Amino acid sequence: MIKKISIHNYKSFHPTTLAAIDFDTGKQATFIYGLNGAGKSAIGEVVHGRSVQDDKFAHCQVETTGTGPFRHLVYNHAFAGRVIGETMQGIFTIGEVDTAKQKDIDEKDAENAALNIDVTMLRGRIEVAQKLVDDEISRGIDDIWKAHGTGKATKLASMLEGYGRNKKGFFNDLRTYEVVQGIKLDTIARLEQRYADVSGTEASKTVSPIDLSGLAEIEEDAIWADPVEVSAASRLAPLIAKLGNGDWVDQGRPYAWDEQCPFCQQRLPHDFEDELAKLLEGGRKLKIDKIAGLVSNYALRLEQLQERMSGVFDDPITKETGLELAWSKLEGQMKASLSLMRTKQAKPSNAIKIAVADHQPMRDALAALKAKVDDFNKRILDRSGERANIRKMFYGVLQADRVEAYAAHDAALAPLEAQLTAVKARNVELEQRIAANTLRLAELRGQQTGVDASVEAINARLQDMGITSFWITRKDGDGHLYCLARPHDVNCSAQSLSEGEKTLISFLYFIELIKGSHEEAGNVEVSKTIVVIDDPISSLSQNYIYDVATIIQHQLIKPLAGLPKVRQVIVLTHNLFFFHELIYQLAGGSLEKAAAKCQLLRVQKNDYSAVVALDPLALMNDYDALWQVLRDARDNKAPVQVVPNTMRCILEQFFTFTAGTADLANALKCLALADHSNKFTPLERYLNRGSHKDGINGPPIDWSQYDIDYYMGKLRALLKAVGHENHYLRKMGEEVPQVSVA
Repeated sequence: MIKKISIHNYKSFHPTTLAAIDFDTGKQATFIYGLNGAGKSAIGEVVHGRSVQDDKFAHCQVETTGTGPFRHLVYNHAFAGRVIGETMQGIFTIGEVDTAKQKDIDEKDAENAALNIDVTMLRGRIEVAQKLVDDEISRGIDDIWKAHGTGKATKLASMLEGYGRNKKGFFNDLRTYEVVQGIKLDTIARLEQRYADVSGTEASKTVSPIDLSGLAEIEEDAIWADPVEVSAASRLAPLIAKLGNGDWVDQGRPYAWDEQCPFCQQRLPHDFEDELAKLLEGGRKLKIDKIAGLVSNYALRLEQLQERMSGVFDDPITKETGLELAWSKLEGQMKASLSLMRTKQAKPSNAIKIAVADHQPMRDALAALKAKVDDFNKRILDRSGERANIRKMFYGVLQADRVEAYAAHDAALAPLEAQLTAVKARNVELEQRIAANTLRLAELRGQQTGVDASVEAINARLQDMGITSFWITRKDGDGHLYCLARPHDVNCSAQSLSEGEKTLISFLYFIELIKGSHEEAGNVEVSKTIVVIDDPISSLSQNYIYDVATIIQHQLIKPLAGLPKVRQVIVLTHNLFFFHELIYQLAGGSLEKAAAKCQLLRVQKNDYSAVVALDPLALMNDYDALWQVLRDARDNKAPVQVVPNTMRCILEQFFTFTAGTADLANALKCLALADHSNKFTPLERYLNRGSHKDGINGPPIDWSQYDIDYYMGKLRALLKAVGHENHYLRKMGEEVPQVSVA
């Protein structure tokens, strides 16, 4: 069905702004009323132009809904002009009916109708399923896009360039970087450092060797736990041993440089110096010298290590090796050990315990540093390759962060896609069955087609209308063409038809064409036919308005049981009587129920045409329609040019009803005599000139100079003068004053 027609830059429609006409697809019939010149015919012309792909209408749109494609048939003056000539093209319809074939046709038609209903329902399910799939894909893409935001916040953001807002592209690309289980990924911080390394200009790094050998041997030497005692060869040894102060004696020895004791000031024995030498020299002296050598060596090694390590930590590459912590611990241990060693050196007789430093963490850290330096040197040898590796791992890190999001998305999407695939497959299956049935129907109908049925149907309708002065028949020599026939001329010219007769014959021909085709092998699906009828009673006698309305009602909208029914009927007319007759027949004589049975629209024109909804009770007759034009002009919905003629028509009908005279001028003169004034003469002149009654009304009128409200006031005053002001107020939709009852 047609659900929307969009028109612009055609006839009276706006040149740039689309005028959208929305159709209620829940109702088969739409009736559109509008005055002549409002723009009705343009609607049918657009439908026909789009259906035949006329480039003239490429900028307009006709949108349909439901199971198509649809056949659009438009009846208008152009159609009548194409049909009415010396001959009319034959319409191939069902002729002699083969009962068995017809039964098969009916069954295939019924099956296709049911299948089309199922297809329509399936397409609704497909739309729902597709939306669920699309929503989940959109949600999943948005969830994965969070990784893009994470990456943008790092120093590696440049590696995400090229995506812009292409969330779907990022979603698809990122999942290709799924990391194989067991592969260890660098942290973002580490990748940033690697990127900084490869982006710089630094040459290869070197690691000077750091020697830790021999330190353990010094720390483990047994001398630290060995008390260094004085020699027993001296006669002073027992006394020193008794006093236990050999270290003190050794420390005071440099002060004994004279024969007098430096402590007690007594004269020393003559052999004291020799005995003292015996006491402190020999094995003790060797041990003390060893201790001094070990302390000196250990202190030197510590100083060398401190000097070597002082610049190592300036390089960021050491930060992840643990070297700083390992050195801090080792340095602390060595300082403590050196302090104890110096205590031993000061008091050799004391036994001390030196803790052996744990050198392994330092060695491990140095090995890690060397590995990193080697890795760095290797990487900067191929900077472009390193950047590629960083990018790959960077995307791997982002993908790892979203791996659960991918899993959740896949789990949610799989059943939705399975459901969508299933309903699509079912839809394809049904459409294939419809196609097979359609092909079979074409074959069956091809065996039963002929042009006689259409000729007989058209002539039967002419007779039903009481028309016997002409009919149609096959043209001599060509059984596929029709021509006009009269009682005494079986092959007369169609030009002998009046305009009303041409309208009638072309309309009946159109009705037959709905269920037939110009092609003998043509396959017609009436249920997929959309019919647009534009003013089918133009130039017709009022006698035939009932007939035309009845044909539309019983052939197109509500055909007899078993007959095919068109998908949609759109009727446009300027004739209010015909418009009402269509509504009455469809709604069972009740205008109040019309809105539930059909869609009612109205074409109105001010500067440009527009289509609006219509209340069926708003236009009761042609007289009411005239008042509607005045209301539209007052509300700037109709051009001011229509006001004079409309007022004239209203007043002529009014005075005909109330005074029994159709002569407006005489009615106004009588009113002037009764009122003893000429105050309504300006109104008469306005109506005369505005409706082009005067012979001098040749030059164009500048309508912008006329105050419509002023003349509306004149009209109200006129009706007030004859005692019918309330009639004006009711017709213009204005409030009628209440009369109080005493």
